[in-house]
Amino acid sequence: MLAYKKWVVAKTDKEYAASVAQQYNMNPFAVLLALSRGIETPGEIEQFLSSRYCNYTDPYDFPDMRKAVNRINDALDSGEHIAVVGDFDADGVTSTAIMYEYLTDMGGNVSYYIPSRHTEGYGLSTQIIDKLHEKGVTLIVTVDNGINCVEETEYARTLGIDLVITDHHQQGQTLPNAVAVVNPHRTDCTLEFKDYAGVGVAFKVVCALSGEDSRSLFFDFADLVAIGTIGDVVPLKGENRDFVRAGLEIIRSHPRIGINALIKSSGSGSKKIGSMNVAFSLVPRINAAGRIAEAVEALELLLCEDDEQARELAERLEKYNGERHDVEREIMAQAVKNIESMPEHKYDRVLVCSGEGWHPGVVGIVASKLVEKYGKPCLVISVDGDKARGSGRSMEGFSLYDALADSGDLLTNFGGHMLAAGFGIMADKIDEFRASINRYAANFEMPVPVQNIDFKLNPKYIDNDIMAAIKMIEPFGSGNPQPVFGLYGAKLLSITPVSNGKHLRLVLEKSGVKVTVMRFGVGPEAFNFRVGDHIDLAVTLDESEFNGEIQLSVFAKNIRLSSLDEAGIFEGIHTYETVKRSEALAPEKAGSILPDRSFIAAVFKTIKANCGWRYGVLSLCREIGDDGHDLAKVLIAVDALKELKIIETDKGGAIRILPRADKADLDDSEILNRVKKYMSEG
Repeated sequence: MLAYKKWVVAKTDKEYAASVAQQYNMNPFAVLLALSRGIETPGEIEQFLSSRYCNYTDPYDFPDMRKAVNRINDALDSGEHIAVVGDFDADGVTSTAIMYEYLTDMGGNVSYYIPSRHTEGYGLSTQIIDKLHEKGVTLIVTVDNGINCVEETEYARTLGIDLVITDHHQQGQTLPNAVAVVNPHRTDCTLEFKDYAGVGVAFKVVCALSGEDSRSLFFDFADLVAIGTIGDVVPLKGENRDFVRAGLEIIRSHPRIGINALIKSSGSGSKKIGSMNVAFSLVPRINAAGRIAEAVEALELLLCEDDEQARELAERLEKYNGERHDVEREIMAQAVKNIESMPEHKYDRVLVCSGEGWHPGVVGIVASKLVEKYGKPCLVISVDGDKARGSGRSMEGFSLYDALADSGDLLTNFGGHMLAAGFGIMADKIDEFRASINRYAANFEMPVPVQNIDFKLNPKYIDNDIMAAIKMIEPFGSGNPQPVFGLYGAKLLSITPVSNGKHLRLVLEKSGVKVTVMRFGVGPEAFNFRVGDHIDLAVTLDESEFNGEIQLSVFAKNIRLSSLDEAGIFEGIHTYETVKRSEALAPEKAGSILPDRSFIAAVFKTIKANCGWRYGVLSLCREIGDDGHDLAKVLIAVDALKELKIIETDKGGAIRILPRADKADLDDSEILNRVKKYMSEG
């Protein structure tokens, strides 16, 4: 409940959409989806919906591109030993594969190097430079890293090694003194579109080296560009959109040996590969190599030209991905237990949890899941003796990088951006760091989690026309997410567990139309709704095959009770957490949330009449006749009943009544006394 999301429906003009659709003979639903993404003029909409490749940037418009091409060509011509240095994620691995494959095909004396996440960390280092120097390397080409390697570049120069840096990360104060620094985020870059992944930049370098435009090289490399671009979650706009569309076509029709093996081992072989398959099936397996073992194994798979070897490598990545899942589930369970066992910190604005020996390769994934569960920024720290490494995830509106910078004196190092960051810290500084980052967060109005909706949809319009519209705006990813539709005010008719209770099949009705909706990953015990409830659903649509027939399927991403006071709910959560943190609260506000004896009795009688309660606190509000406006009062009443050992809650939030022989005295409730104290302090 405390991660309750604010539902935001995109602002679209349906009359304008209908007019554009009629005038230009477009699918009206597709036009609405374009409008929901901020694409407004008829020309822009037509281009967005077009199946043609419409975007092209001259590679020589990138800064230092000619310098990079000249130096690499000189090295190729003279037979110098060139080393391509990449990164251990999907973007870095695909970037390395493209650059290495092209330079090798050109007859170059080329090797590759991907640092170990576990022992070397991100990017080029003096230690790596030493290793390459011993092998006779005279030119290093970085991909997906290097923009802030100022000292490393100077060190390489002392050893007679030149650097050509290709990267897409933000530039620091000083630009490395390399032969060339090809990066669209250089402060002097004049490109209109700059949001390339590292693999996109590497591909543009290859285009410049070949003298051909991007579209001419799509067949050779767009599959790798698509995987890296999707994996790095850069906006699928501009040329990125063409990269991914072309890459998906190649993966479907002529997959390279390694990718084909990866598709088969992941169980995606029978599916029509789309951007979502790549994002949630292929990319995690590539990343798993670097998280659990070494990323070079994923690189070897992408470069592999032997079917049997590719199968073995793909199976190895499948194994790593399974191990990653197991480790992730274990750490997630420990992290939740860590948070729940610290009542003094459970309601912090920024959650910080730590554990000895937590695998550093998965703490970032766990942080993302904690953000989803708790609806606030989370940092997860892996402790190794007296040292520790952490990874954090945030939400739009709170810069994690700025927050870490404010506590920088407590950290050994840090880096990242608004939504994701990593850092090092001494283990004995973790508690001080938790306090510091929460003091910083107290200066901000913290963001709330958001459920975005493209537009509200009547179930009678769930048909082939809207599915055709969805296909027209593919591929999906950052900047162009999979469409989410709002089914508002539907009556829940039935709830059927499927797959041994792992998922639910829901049947709903609105305006005389019934619709079946799948709710994945939620079993009956965690489903906070009952037959007869009127609910709002945020749903996605997709086609599936059953008994040889194509069917339209509906999947619920989020569900809430209809007609609740959303503003009141968020105000209630904010006020309740203020009380739980023992922070200052105005007397009048305290008075508005203090439940009196009759209110607490009404809450208890409702729980007792239902032999306990497992439908969540908002359903409890609805049951006593509240629309969420008195959420804080209900939460405090429940806390008081728990303190007095009249009820208890399990880890899933279900409430059960405890046997009690004597009468409880409300004056013994700590939380009620705390609220009363706020009132008296006025």
